[in-house]
Amino acid sequence: MDYKIIRNEETKIHSWSGGISKEIYIYPANSTIDSDFNFRISTATINPGKYNFSDFSGYKRLLILLTGELNLTINNDITHLLPYSHIFFNGDTRVISNTNFESIDFNLIYKENIDILNFKFIENNFNGEKEYNFGIHIYYNLESPKHIHLNNNEYTLAVGDTFIACGNNFQIEGVGTGIYINLKI
Repeated sequence: MDYKIIRNEETKIHSWSGGISKEIYIYPANSTIDSDFNFRISTATINPGKYNFSDFSGYKRLLILLTGELNLTINNDITHLLPYSHIFFNGDTRVISNTNFESIDFNLIYKENIDILNFKFIENNFNGEKEYNFGIHIYYNLESPKHIHLNNNEYTLAVGDTFIACGNNFQIEGVGTGIYINLKI
């Protein structure tokens, strides 16, 4: 099994029209947001105001609001997001965000031929069952230190750290909230 821990302070910072984006991970590793990639995970601040989302034709998107409040207009339908609510949409869809609050979101942009096998919020006191699914596992830590057990080794994730593993047979445990996604590529 291959794995990687991305510390919050190691993220790549980019500006966008509505704030700052922190690129956590892009796969394959030598890709950029302007080149062909399989998936990208990031967080972004959304400043108060109205902003158009970028076009990502050929991709799907998952947006999870972490803080603040956000209205998304998607094909003239308005969806109101509160913390820990989420929405899936196609990358070529015209999306306009509107907020009165500084907000932060978590984003997954992934090719249309990639499937999400599992997506869940991990709540407090998670003593994690072992993950046996193949594919790529992404865990983004939202609160409190979280412990990752992998091949009899223990790693601690701080708030904003991300664990990515390819393969199976690892366990996540600890206290606090996190986002878990399992991708089939």
